[in-house]
Amino acid sequence: MSETTNRSQAVHGKSIIVDGLNAVYPKDFNAEYIQNLKKGGVTGIHVTIPDVECFSAGQAMRELSGFFQRLRTFESQKVRLATTVQEIRKAKDEGGIAVVLGSQGAGFLGLDLSSLDFFARLGMRTMQPTYTQRNQFGDGCGEKADAELSNAGVQWVEEMNKLGLVISLSHVGNKTSMEIIKMSKDPVVFDHSNPKALCDNPRNITDEQIRSCAEKGGVIGLCPHAAFLRTDKGPRKQRVEDYVDHISYVAELVGVNHVGIGLDLAEGYFWTREQVMQRRRPEEELQKIQDEFLRSSRERLYYYEVAMPWLKSVSQMPIITEALVVRGYSDQDVEKILGGNFLRVFEKIWGS
Repeated sequence: MSETTNRSQAVHGKSIIVDGLNAVYPKDFNAEYIQNLKKGGVTGIHVTIPDVECFSAGQAMRELSGFFQRLRTFESQKVRLATTVQEIRKAKDEGGIAVVLGSQGAGFLGLDLSSLDFFARLGMRTMQPTYTQRNQFGDGCGEKADAELSNAGVQWVEEMNKLGLVISLSHVGNKTSMEIIKMSKDPVVFDHSNPKALCDNPRNITDEQIRSCAEKGGVIGLCPHAAFLRTDKGPRKQRVEDYVDHISYVAELVGVNHVGIGLDLAEGYFWTREQVMQRRRPEEELQKIQDEFLRSSRERLYYYEVAMPWLKSVSQMPIITEALVVRGYSDQDVEKILGGNFLRVFEKIWGS
């Protein structure tokens, strides 16, 4: 075993690893997945409930209720909802998993922001105002108009600050996100975003957004999704080194204290043959993957195959740690990137 591997294993083992955005679906939150988290050394995961397309408080309640029931079945394995940094640290000490509850959109709140306090009391600790599209609070990153916050959006930011909830901006439009960063009294995060300077994708963020987030004390959680890493290399040709390029870009731009990990990995999620036929995309590399699947006898095409073939499971998290060590990061900086920076922001906003 090489010196680099020994060192990466040691720093991985002692780090509190936090996945800033974990895209696992509730139906896939099962015993096998819990074991994969533990095998990968992951301590904290930000799970988003309700679904991103939810615009009903009633639906949000039903989805949360179902997830809480599922979560209870794993309490004996020390898998618990975490609302404080102390609980995340305790999970590390006990070999458990701390689940941070959040939402990738706030549309389900309607215009009655008093309900935000209700969801906070249920355990929600982070939220995005919009998910890609426009809603009552502002614009998502997919809107061509790119407007600023609405009046309701201004009130939403104030209420989030008042309640001590983390504001996430990964799917938020440029102008809306910049206004939120400016007016928020607390740090904000882009928990699964990449620099647009390296990959010009609508979901990626500008250097101005990155700098503003860092100046506020926030964190950018880099995402290994192939579409957000390279435009000149398809999913199968990408490697962990392409991902670390994005980590290093942000670290060099604003400092390593503002870098985190946001996998956005929907482990266990798949498409059936019928779904693939309906969703076939013209991009050459994706079409090749889809066509190979359709010619095979397989019944499922997994999400990771088109998103990040080199990282099919959270159990493979040590791959990232070793790549950071190889790139020349110190043990202290690796610990920060793997979770320490997110913990710092959480503690500042949630309190000790």
